[in-house]
Amino acid sequence: MNADNSFTTSKTRNSSIELLRILAMVAIIFFHFHARNFRLYVFGNERILEEGLFLHTILHHIGLLGVPCFMFISGYYGMKFKTNRMIDITMQCFFYAMLSFIGISMANGYLTGAEQVFFFNNWWFIMSYVVLYVFSKGINNIIEDLPSQKLLFLISFLYFILIGSLFNKSATVSGTILLLAFYLVARYVKLYLTEKQKTILIWAALGIAILHLLGIWISFKTVHLGALPYLGSYNNPLNILCVGGLVVATERIHFSSKIINYLASSSLATYLFSESLWGQKLFQGFYATIEGLHYGIVYLVMSIIIFLICVMIDKLRIIFIMPLIYHTKLIDK
Repeated sequence: MNADNSFTTSKTRNSSIELLRILAMVAIIFFHFHARNFRLYVFGNERILEEGLFLHTILHHIGLLGVPCFMFISGYYGMKFKTNRMIDITMQCFFYAMLSFIGISMANGYLTGAEQVFFFNNWWFIMSYVVLYVFSKGINNIIEDLPSQKLLFLISFLYFILIGSLFNKSATVSGTILLLAFYLVARYVKLYLTEKQKTILIWAALGIAILHLLGIWISFKTVHLGALPYLGSYNNPLNILCVGGLVVATERIHFSSKIINYLASSSLATYLFSESLWGQKLFQGFYATIEGLHYGIVYLVMSIIIFLICVMIDKLRIIFIMPLIYHTKLIDK
């Protein structure tokens, strides 16, 4: 089953969007391992003279766009709730949670990592995604009932909450609100922007990307690295506009590839496995520096390899595990 089949509207999928979905997931894999290995989630001015930190930061912020891009595609084409799809997502989560539990226990020589079984609390993205998916019919009805101005006000309200959480650290804003904001922005772009306005968005996204890089450079030049979390935050509305322009531009490139569509259908599974405890432990060694190659190339190539490994595992899951679920009649064929 296609990982994002619920929001594909045409009978023949545009493989350019499917390719972008793959690239977004590769970026997410790259982002997580890169951030952990170079301690990039949070750092201060004391690291300003650290060799390579400027390039690390640029690559970190590029990788940050993976999640908004992946979710924007979902919102752009719209989620459509189906019971079979909901069961499939849950079964995927359970499969990879158990696989990770077994793998990490075998690696350590004793049972450990039992908290992974409670998978919706182990993967913040999938938990928020599923909540959104469950209520997608109601969300879509609200969007259809709202005129464009009121939908824009609702988006502004959500981002007021999200931006406020950047400054008020005691605020608790869940990933569900974040993904909902992404979803609404994407639906607004799809439903209400004219082709001319979408073209403007593409150029605006390019400008935002340049300003983002300029902001990183200024932060380093002025030794104000504390500005970096605000620039790269998911809560920054400029970042969703940046990936929005990318999605709109990609949509205009139409081609069909069964191979790309086949690989893209397991995109969600690559997140589940690579970000499980065992996946993190298993793939960590892939990023050892190879002599003669720049680390950025190594990280990109290895992230692609990890994506392909995860896809292969997911295809085996579909071949050997899914028939058992069909047999129990949980999912209709």
